[in-house]
Amino acid sequence: MADRIVLNNISYHGAGAIQEIVPEIRRGGYKKIFITSDPDLVKFGVTGKVTSLLDEAGIDYTVYSGIKPNPTIKNVQDGVKAFKEAGADAIIAIGGGSSMDTAKAIGVIITNPEFEDVRSLEGVAPTKNHAVPTIAVPTTAGTAAEVTINYVITDPEKERKFVCVDTNDIPAIAVVDPDMMSSMPAGLTACTGMDALTHAIEGYITKAAFEITDMFHLEAIKLISKNLRSAVKNEPEGRKGMAMAQYVAGMGFSNVGLGIDHSMAHCLSAHYDTPHGMACAQLLPICMEFYDAGRVQRCSHQCCKAAFHGCEDSAEERAHP
Repeated sequence: MADRIVLNNISYHGAGAIQEIVPEIRRGGYKKIFITSDPDLVKFGVTGKVTSLLDEAGIDYTVYSGIKPNPTIKNVQDGVKAFKEAGADAIIAIGGGSSMDTAKAIGVIITNPEFEDVRSLEGVAPTKNHAVPTIAVPTTAGTAAEVTINYVITDPEKERKFVCVDTNDIPAIAVVDPDMMSSMPAGLTACTGMDALTHAIEGYITKAAFEITDMFHLEAIKLISKNLRSAVKNEPEGRKGMAMAQYVAGMGFSNVGLGIDHSMAHCLSAHYDTPHGMACAQLLPICMEFYDAGRVQRCSHQCCKAAFHGCEDSAEERAHP
């Protein structure tokens, strides 16, 4: 099987990168923008850094912010309804993984309405059409959702999270501006940074890894070790370094998968609503001890590769490792 790399069509990096959003909207010819963001980002003016640019340019938009930290099926379905009512033709996702994951699911369902139940998107869904054109603007340095083909949705009824893996969901454009991350409190900065570190470590360990992704993951580990403490102190260079580090990690793990830390972290978040980065950090020492014991080397198991439960591998493989 050939190795595969899927990345954004275009990505912008560095302080002030959000200034590229309006020109990209103009180039795309979009008339009405659907913005996904979370209530706190709206409340504290982070979302406004982007909407003010749209206001100045006279670009019409609507904001959907009814999104939980661990977005639910209902969040997605409500978003699909709001998108249709707005008559939008493009999406700007502003926020961390919750806003971006919701935007991905909305964008895919709009162009593939047969998946409107949301649950049928779990795993590797056979969608036919690419999601609505999306510009992703991260406000955290951890999930790398702006460059990945994955998103995670919570099913409260079954107290579980499920991962969707789909090349049709990746945002067309990523705008990674460290200034958009400057309002993150220290605790959230630390947690999202540990999520990025877990991505880099598990992406390097998985059996699907190859030379290109190894390059991404090893560089991400170096950048995180150099910049995370500084980012927690809200120092500009630390913010800049972590913005790049988490994106570079995303370039890798999105294409080769993750491991047991993420599989178990999803369970913690589903049952206890634990923030994803905190769950990853809590489990990482235990999982690293397990990996270090030699029990898992370049894990090939599909549940680890895609980090979702309910795969259809043989019973023998499901007992892995």
